[in-house]
Amino acid sequence: MKRHSALSNEIWLLKRLVQYEKRFPLLLGALVGMKLLLPLLSALLPAAAVAALTRGGGMGRYLAVIGGLMVLYAAATLLRDWLENRNIILRKDFRMEACVGMLMEKALTMDYGCLESAEGQKRLAAAKNMAGNPMAGGVDAMVWAMEPWLRSLLGILTYGAAAVALDWRILLVLAGMTAVGMGLDAVIRRYEERTQPERIQSYRERDYLLAQSDDPVNGKDVRLYRMEGWFIASVRAILQKEWAWRRGLDRRRIAALTSDTLFLALRDILAYTVLVSAFLAGETDAAGFTFSLGIIAALTTWLNEFIQTTDNTLYNNIAFDNYRVFMERDDAPPAGGGVKADSVCRPPRVELRDVTFTYPGGSAPTIDHLSLTLEPGEKIALVGLNGAGKTTLVKLLNGLYRPDSGEILMDGIPVEQFGRKEYFKLVGTVFQDVNLLPFAVGENLAGREAYDRERAWKALDKAGLREAVTALPRGLDTSLTQQMEKDGVELSGGQRQRLAFARALYKDAPLLILDEPTAALDPLAEADLYRKYARETADKTSVFISHRLGSTQFCDRVVYMENGRITEMGTHRELLDLGGAYAKLFEIQSSWYKDKKEGGSHEEN
Repeated sequence: MKRHSALSNEIWLLKRLVQYEKRFPLLLGALVGMKLLLPLLSALLPAAAVAALTRGGGMGRYLAVIGGLMVLYAAATLLRDWLENRNIILRKDFRMEACVGMLMEKALTMDYGCLESAEGQKRLAAAKNMAGNPMAGGVDAMVWAMEPWLRSLLGILTYGAAAVALDWRILLVLAGMTAVGMGLDAVIRRYEERTQPERIQSYRERDYLLAQSDDPVNGKDVRLYRMEGWFIASVRAILQKEWAWRRGLDRRRIAALTSDTLFLALRDILAYTVLVSAFLAGETDAAGFTFSLGIIAALTTWLNEFIQTTDNTLYNNIAFDNYRVFMERDDAPPAGGGVKADSVCRPPRVELRDVTFTYPGGSAPTIDHLSLTLEPGEKIALVGLNGAGKTTLVKLLNGLYRPDSGEILMDGIPVEQFGRKEYFKLVGTVFQDVNLLPFAVGENLAGREAYDRERAWKALDKAGLREAVTALPRGLDTSLTQQMEKDGVELSGGQRQRLAFARALYKDAPLLILDEPTAALDPLAEADLYRKYARETADKTSVFISHRLGSTQFCDRVVYMENGRITEMGTHRELLDLGGAYAKLFEIQSSWYKDKKEGGSHEEN
């Protein structure tokens, strides 16, 4: 993975800052100028006071000089504070609007396979932390470093020139102090770099456990199975690791602090010796002596700030680079060809030819040389045990994954020839995990803010949810969940799945895929929903995936999968007569229902 230097990343950020706010260079330059001027005025004030006392001129001149300098100092301070506030606001807005916004857009548009992979999730989590959490450094720290780094560098150049004019040995001591300080900081930074992967993993584990500990969903199990001790011990073990790392860091920082203290003492002794000698020799007066001390003190401040800012920037760059690397990853989905969705017939013919797919890092293919043809308007039931490859096949049909080999065709057209957005128009899917956003019912149904309300009501009616939505406080405009609206409502599991079905009907894609669509329903509701599926999907080619084999009896054909391959295929009756894996699975489920019914009858007697 390519890494970037701190300077490269600062320039990368600066370009985007200027795009976000064209006045940023002006605001930055003005703030740096004010902060360079104030130490000079601080050195001039006592020197001017001493000069007025020792050189004569009366009280009027004294008040005029001191008063004028104080007014100038106050004005510069007010301007500095205003500019500082403007830069703080700009920095926060840039991080939240631009950097978080760019990250959101990247996550929403990148190739789904890359996003879903373990590596993709790890990279995304690191980038989110750098953009969204100001306490983690990242974007906030790197943008903040621009001003003090530039200011301290200019301060060293300007105030250093004045120090050389006094005595070059003072600058030599300061240069030595800077070199040793930066060397010790480099030792600390290498320790931080070396331990960063372990610490990042530690932080992720700690944050995960803390989030799980106060999640009401887990609260029942934690209390019933007495898991609180386990949680606390696990968090404590992680914290012990973090404390051990901090102790190692503190030992290294003590060495750097000791070095700084010794050099500061040496600087002060040398500076006072040089300036006192010049004063006794008559080469400077008391006012010049006072002003020179102020200049040397300011120069030391600039040097210390430069060292600290440089070290912090180099350290923060390690983490921030996760953000830039993620943003520059070449993981955009292929654009596809120019074939339009309206080139496909309704219902379409779908064909998979010798399709193979293996997950990144996987040792064996999840889909293994699979061939299957769905005739126009056909309803296919896809069944098999967990791990058979059913959900992976669904993602391939959706265009979320691309086969490693083989091809998928829609009405004889390879899916790669469709524009990506055009192909997505062809597929409507109801996934097992129904994802509803904390927005209005109608917006969730249509997947957008502006939608056809009449069409939405028709979809709800077909899904058997019209009555339930009508009863809601604001109908289609009722917010779901209370995450964003206090009067939001929570739908039951069955209602969520019906809303997902209505969403697919609203989209009206010619290929309909239902992945465990009745998992949250009881048998009666399941049978009712299957009848609606059969009735409302007559003009579509459909794929049904379910562990419950009730769906297979209204489908035209049943496809049984094992280890990424089709091992049995035929009608429900044909596969029962075959007496293979499907028949055994059906018999197990049927006997479970029979046993349950017989058990209930026995209890009644």
